[in-house]
Amino acid sequence: MIQAFRPHSVIGSLSRLSTTQPSRVSVVAFASLMGFLLLLIGYHNSSTYVTTWSSAVSASASDRGTISPARQKSLDAIQNTTLGFEKILAINLPERTDYRDGLTLAGAVSNIQVEFIDGVHGDTVLDKVLPPKHVDNPEAALRGSWRAHVNALRSVVEHNWTTALIFEADVDWDVRVRDVLTNVALGSEALLSLPARGVQDQRFQLSRLSFPAAVAPPLSPYGDGWDLLWLGHCGMQIRGGSNVVVIEDEDTVPEARFVRTWDSTERSPLEEYPAHSRIVFHTDDCVCSIGYAVTQSGARQLLNSLGLHRLNAPVDIMLREWCGGREGDDPHVCLGTLPTVFASHRPAGSTAGDSDMGTPADGFRDRGFTQNIRWSVRMNMDKIVRGDTDYEDQFPDTVNELVD
Repeated sequence: MIQAFRPHSVIGSLSRLSTTQPSRVSVVAFASLMGFLLLLIGYHNSSTYVTTWSSAVSASASDRGTISPARQKSLDAIQNTTLGFEKILAINLPERTDYRDGLTLAGAVSNIQVEFIDGVHGDTVLDKVLPPKHVDNPEAALRGSWRAHVNALRSVVEHNWTTALIFEADVDWDVRVRDVLTNVALGSEALLSLPARGVQDQRFQLSRLSFPAAVAPPLSPYGDGWDLLWLGHCGMQIRGGSNVVVIEDEDTVPEARFVRTWDSTERSPLEEYPAHSRIVFHTDDCVCSIGYAVTQSGARQLLNSLGLHRLNAPVDIMLREWCGGREGDDPHVCLGTLPTVFASHRPAGSTAGDSDMGTPADGFRDRGFTQNIRWSVRMNMDKIVRGDTDYEDQFPDTVNELVD
């Protein structure tokens, strides 16, 4: 985190200079330096709401188990403008200027650099370019979504990026997203280092795990050996037999009763864990492709599978089939987290713009929302651009009143 500028350290050093009568040049130099310091202090104060977001609101990485200085340095990459990945891409139809405006602003105030990939209209995707295995007469929305995600994967391969995070353009995140991702990174590395446990889920508290100092830190802050990190979704299950790394007391996690998935009748796996727990595990039955990261190897294999072999389902379903080793693919290492790190934002106004995949019900929403995100960047945008830091919590903890 960027430390506050402390002018007294410079002024103190100036006071130790020669106490003889200063020359005119010395006075002018001193005045110039003081003017520069005042400008620098003013600039820092005007941008504090950006530079101090990664404060230790959640438990710091050093409190989550024992990690070496080298590993901590690896984790520090999450503080960069691409959240520890080599590139962040966002898929957006050119005419959805509302999505692009919103994501551009969210990225700017979060110091996150996003590169846009044009979404694709399905009626421009010719029958002759469809993979050999495809559904009969795929509708335009399915064609367009498939081609846009494949284009993003192709871009990762073309540029040989080691890792890339792929967003859909209505994405939202918590003000403290770098704290969240630091915990996820520690959890994913721990998960990758744990031995397989057969058919029974095994739970491990991250705070009780040690990371051997003698082992070289992973090339990625998120650990080595994964193919896909599913960080933005509408719900997922824990793969049978998966180890589960439990990160307790994370302030960004809503109470389990507030966590929503695409299936309102589904019981959240988080209900089996202490309040405010984040869990990291091998994924199963994931729905929605709001945000997922791929390695270079993963992108190549996905481009081969989804680009050249099949279009048998929506993109999120094909991704989970690829993860699970179905439809002719080998199993892959796909890790996920509950609750989701990234979620779709639904703004105030007409509901007709909620999706480009179908025809949403035409209605009006008085107030926007983002499910599962407590200090939503989108919901707090008015405050953020003013420089306010009293962020609105969408899911404040409930207060149990004592009854006499």
